[in-house]
Amino acid sequence: MNLANEISSMETELQSLRSENEVLKHNKAIIEFENESLRRALAKTQADRDNYMRRAEAIKSLLDQTGANLVSGINKYHESERELQERQLAAEDDAALPMFLTNDSGERTDAAKAN
Repeated sequence: MNLANEISSMETELQSLRSENEVLKHNKAIIEFENESLRRALAKTQADRDNYMRRAEAIKSLLDQTGANLVSGINKYHESERELQERQLAAEDDAALPMFLTNDSGERTDAAKAN
């Protein structure tokens, strides 16, 4: 009888282990599906990140070009303003000269230019 009880107990344990094995297989299938979903999401996120990085580089390049153009434009503006101011000062200087130091066209003579 003792042997029959042991066999019965072992069969019960075997059935329990088989059902536990089925549960574990089911859980494994779920985890593998979730893992695959996460891998796909990771691949998509990495592709998006790479795309955003390329776009950021393009935007930075455009900003650098725009900044360089702005600086160049400002420098040209200041240069033209300096030239205009120099011409205005030269015109004021010529107007302040006595007529004998300028020729008929209003330009300075060589003697006046030396001063």
